[in-house]
Amino acid sequence: MGKKKCLRIFGFLIILLTIILGGCTQNNQNDSYYTNQVYQFKIIPPIGWITNENTVDPVKFFCPDQNDYQINLAVNKPITSNETLSTVVDQLIERYSTNFFENFTLISRNHTTINGLDAYELVFSEGREPNMLQHKQVLFGKNNIIFTVIYTSLVRTYGTYISVVDDSINSFEII
Repeated sequence: MGKKKCLRIFGFLIILLTIILGGCTQNNQNDSYYTNQVYQFKIIPPIGWITNENTVDPVKFFCPDQNDYQINLAVNKPITSNETLSTVVDQLIERYSTNFFENFTLISRNHTTINGLDAYELVFSEGREPNMLQHKQVLFGKNNIIFTVIYTSLVRTYGTYISVVDDSINSFEII
């Protein structure tokens, strides 16, 4: 009788641990896609960020923790180009460094693939202290259409949100 009781308790503990540990694998997103039928893309915004479709961009997600600057993640209107994605990125960097941004500094440039899409990630800063901005801009290319997703924050708060922003960027899909 003692062995049966121990086996039941052991079995119950295993089931309980499975339930508890299974809950620990959740990520910081709710897997609810924002879908834009006009521009044919979808993305999972960071949980709790405020969706705004009333901007120049098709959609902008604003961080609810606003202090000195409106931290945001935006999906820009796609453009059509006969240039390669690499050439478009080169032209963009040239434009940013010559006359678009004050104190433009390219921190990194990385060619990658996200969700099967050819992509370039640019991280750069611009502006002047105390309001120096840091951006992560990801350009996606497919069939001569280029989509841009860009995260903008003050340099001092950039690292606070980059992991949830990266999760959103990595969820981007062209539909």
